[in-house]
Amino acid sequence: MNLAANVVVSRLIPRTAYGAASSVLALAALLAIPLTSIQPAVTNQVSVARKASVRLWRPTLIAGGVGCVIVGASRLIAPALDRLLHLSGSWVVVLFGVYVASILGEGVPRGALVGMRRYLGVAVIVTVGAIVRLGVATIWSSTSSNAVGPLAGAAIGELLTAGLLAFGLRQVAGRRDGTTPLRLDSLRLSAAGFTGLLSVMSIDTIAARHWLSGPASGLYSAASIAGSIAYFLSTSAAVALFPDVAKGVDAHDGRAFWVGLAEVTGLAAGTALVLGLAAPLVLRVVFPAGYADARLPLIVLSGSYAALGILGYLVNHQLAHGARTILLPWLGAAVLIGAVFAFHGSATTVALDALSASAVMLVLMLTASVVLERRATTRVGTARSAGERAK
Repeated sequence: MNLAANVVVSRLIPRTAYGAASSVLALAALLAIPLTSIQPAVTNQVSVARKASVRLWRPTLIAGGVGCVIVGASRLIAPALDRLLHLSGSWVVVLFGVYVASILGEGVPRGALVGMRRYLGVAVIVTVGAIVRLGVATIWSSTSSNAVGPLAGAAIGELLTAGLLAFGLRQVAGRRDGTTPLRLDSLRLSAAGFTGLLSVMSIDTIAARHWLSGPASGLYSAASIAGSIAYFLSTSAAVALFPDVAKGVDAHDGRAFWVGLAEVTGLAAGTALVLGLAAPLVLRVVFPAGYADARLPLIVLSGSYAALGILGYLVNHQLAHGARTILLPWLGAAVLIGAVFAFHGSATTVALDALSASAVMLVLMLTASVVLERRATTRVGTARSAGERAK
């Protein structure tokens, strides 16, 4: 549904305004990553909880309070935001703050509901928020040709989603006695790992807006939106599989990890292949005729987003292990920043920078996860042998 919003909005506002709106949303998502990454930590702890469940309302309220502060302080960054992304207007700043605060408030309730395997409820709530986003963005953009329409739709849709998720958590949390606080070490690891990973998803779009011309940044945003299909499909599978992977790690059983890795990799690679082969058709169907030149960036970014989808699964796996290797995505972010700074001549060049960073991370993270599983298998085998000898 969010893709549908981009399809509609890209036909209602100029390419330059579309690039501006996409870059603002990417920056907002980047700034919200450190606290929204609480979601996988909550999912991890809730999914392996046995008799005792997790106290969730205190971190939920804290996230909401921080969100309110962000909305109030958003005007302070208006000059810097304007210099970075070439924007103007108080509406953009206000909506930027509301959007950041809203996605911040979703972390705890969404993570808890996924950990409880309330997949249908989460899917319904997210769909309702996406429909509202589409409606608001369409109505607003049909009367205005600036970047406010898509930002208003995103902010209002996310605000509604956060509220509905909190309400849904309240309805089911009463069936559990919350006796265990969230583990701070898990929260720190999650924040550090996902900030590094998701930075790679945002830095390139922000860089394209800063370094490229307005129309070129619009082309890059279109290619990024279309290519991200590979990421979101594989990530949806990874999120659904994570509770089973976390329980497998807790029980020292790696079968769930290997099965999940095969499923996520197959889905990501298959989607990227389809997007790459059908790039002209995808752009023709999704965007107006003026976006046809985004073909090459889309082909490159479909591979980059497929790698990021697999990486999301690997980050979750290493979070379940509590491994410090979850910090490796920061190296990928550093590679991307350096590559974009050195090579940013065109939309395709920036896309190749993103693909390079994703490939580096994928090799490192996959190696780390395989090592973790082999070590866990070795420890289990040693423990069993010791037990048999003791008998």
